[in-house]
Amino acid sequence: MAQVTGTTDSYQQAGLREDLYDIIDNISPMERPFTANLDRVTAKARTHEWLKDSLAAATSNKQIEGDDTTFTTAVTVVRLANTLQILKKSFAISETLEAIDKAGRKSEVKYQLMKAGNELLRDFEWTCLSPQNATAGGSGTARQMAGAEAWIPSTDNSGNGVRGGNADSSGSTAAYTSPGGGIVSDGTNTTLSSTGLLTALGLAYDDGGEIDTIMTNRFQRSRLRTFGNLATNQIQLNKSGEAAKLIDSVEIYVTDVGKHKLVLNRFQRPETVLCLDMSKWAIATLRGMKNKVLAETGDAQKRQIVMEATLVCRNPDASAKVSDCTTA
Repeated sequence: MAQVTGTTDSYQQAGLREDLYDIIDNISPMERPFTANLDRVTAKARTHEWLKDSLAAATSNKQIEGDDTTFTTAVTVVRLANTLQILKKSFAISETLEAIDKAGRKSEVKYQLMKAGNELLRDFEWTCLSPQNATAGGSGTARQMAGAEAWIPSTDNSGNGVRGGNADSSGSTAAYTSPGGGIVSDGTNTTLSSTGLLTALGLAYDDGGEIDTIMTNRFQRSRLRTFGNLATNQIQLNKSGEAAKLIDSVEIYVTDVGKHKLVLNRFQRPETVLCLDMSKWAIATLRGMKNKVLAETGDAQKRQIVMEATLVCRNPDASAKVSDCTTA
């Protein structure tokens, strides 16, 4: 095998165009199973507040004829709050970078805006699921909202015992304190058990909660699938005269207190299983996500994406959790 004498090949020639595919492949996930499925309400101050109440326990109620009524003091409603947290992403793009020909995008500014917006939403999902408790902040200190883990105390508020945490764990979550949530203290991790999960679900049911979602990471989802009690809802579509095609499946954990959808979430802590009544959670927004064009101080375009919001736990008794679970 030999090259013909005098042949000019590609290794010798200059000015060849590179072969760079004109698409950018980003594998980072954008699913937000918690925050994307919550009600939206409007906040009007740095601290968002709401009220919760409950009915007296049902009991025997019989009276004599002509009885002269006596009165009991009415139980007042409970005021809850959570601090609004400011989240932001920012970047600066040189005018040269914006002007040159690029692969996969025409405008670097628009591409980075899309990335920053997605990153901010992922941060918000992570924050809303986190164990952080609320802080009021100050002139030099950022405000911090309470995440879902901080809203579910380890000692049940209605006297039913442990709401979250494995029986052998030394961890705990304090009851609600202003300005939101309670301090989460992690303990020694122990293996998630069906008994612990059923106990958590039962405590929320006893208080009036209707757990519709069990949210876990991948490891705890695999562990939960060994418990049994699983049913699969298959969603099928078909056209006239065609066989139905399976397009999705949803695993349901069936217990004495209801049917609970299993939801996988990449952004929650792997050692915690959240048992949620999704109707009792919401997002309160003071400032929705907004792209702000900042003043130019050099040869670059500056952008900032900002949002200000918080998590609303309408009633902590309606949900439950199992914390301090082994993660491997």
